[in-house]
Amino acid sequence: MITAKFGGTSLADAAHFTMVRDILAQDPERKFIVVSAPGKRTPDDTKITDLLYRCHQASRQGGDVAATFAPVQARFQEIMDELHLDLDLSHEFQATLWAMERGAGEAFCASRGEYFSGRIMASLLDLPFLDPAQCVFFDKAGHFDSEAANETLTSKLQGLSGAVMPGFYGGMPDGTAATFSRGGSDISGAILARASGSSVYENWTDVSGVLAADPRVVANPSHIGTITYTEVRELAYLGATVLHEDAIYPVKLAGIPVHIRNTMTPSAHGTWIVAQSHEPAGAITGLAGRRGYSAIQVEKERSNTEIGYCRKILSCLERNGVPFEHLATGIGSVSLVAPTSYLDKCRADLLEDIRACVNPDTLQICDGLAMIAVVGRGMAGRPHVAAKVFTAVANAGVNVRLIDQGTKELNIVLGVEEKDYEIAMNAIFNSFFP
Repeated sequence: MITAKFGGTSLADAAHFTMVRDILAQDPERKFIVVSAPGKRTPDDTKITDLLYRCHQASRQGGDVAATFAPVQARFQEIMDELHLDLDLSHEFQATLWAMERGAGEAFCASRGEYFSGRIMASLLDLPFLDPAQCVFFDKAGHFDSEAANETLTSKLQGLSGAVMPGFYGGMPDGTAATFSRGGSDISGAILARASGSSVYENWTDVSGVLAADPRVVANPSHIGTITYTEVRELAYLGATVLHEDAIYPVKLAGIPVHIRNTMTPSAHGTWIVAQSHEPAGAITGLAGRRGYSAIQVEKERSNTEIGYCRKILSCLERNGVPFEHLATGIGSVSLVAPTSYLDKCRADLLEDIRACVNPDTLQICDGLAMIAVVGRGMAGRPHVAAKVFTAVANAGVNVRLIDQGTKELNIVLGVEEKDYEIAMNAIFNSFFP
């Protein structure tokens, strides 16, 4: 069996719904389908999910919710009309509007794009509809409960030869809606693939697989034919957006390979994401990067002899709700890299907290960092890889502010100034992919 997930660009209008139906018909093993909300039809268009967030905002601010919701209803109705479906969602549209006007939560509002998309696809394919509010569970804290969801979903799939499930959302213990982060339909597809015991999880999108670098930064990067779960998660963590990073866990747990496919060119090979690749490893697999980081630099004489010193600093970050992504230490110094967006919410409070806890000699936050990850299973045991990376960066005139390499030798992470980000990315890429 195959579980197939289709993204928003694959479901933008009736023509795309028809295209998806034709793709599914080409392989009878594609039995379980996960759908996103319709995406943009043109570059100037607005995604359905963004329109639904506007509905919630209008409700909170006392705006005209009905007028804001009207384009959403019209778009879905247009899709149904052009598909000539015997499906009437008018009562559900009215119930949704009624809930929004009476203060429905943001998660409920945002989830309706996937819900209506799923209802339409189930009707088009004549398959049962699964509402994730009843089988994809979140706990009281809003965290996804993977084992409870897998148990319930597996039970619901018993006796079904196929089904359609909306992505992106699930249910809280009190019956209200909860959502994954944006792009979370990838996670829903992985959850359904695991629960159904599928042999392959196909993720259909608008690109022909995972690229070796961001095409907005590096011109014409090549597609990666095969990549491991661990490699793709490393790339996704620092900005490679073909697959949501949290979608890896359910399929990795079940040993299900993921096949990234292009809805617009279904004949393309795409990218296989597997547990272990038997293909010869290159020096590196790919690059990923992201701007918008800051370094929290704490210096104190003889702090290396002070037991619990780093724990106290990390506790300060925890109390202020700041996640850190990299940590570098030296004799008497600690530098933590964190997203600037989190620091902007609590900068003064965090600095005051750290001063009170560890009494540093100097303390400062340096903004304007970009992080670059060089990823590849072929890096282990190849001493020339690191030399090649740093030589490329040095020859490009870029100063490296921070270096972090994992013990598994799967990646090298560099911190550079944001103004040097694109220069460094291209220099490294051209060194390995001339």
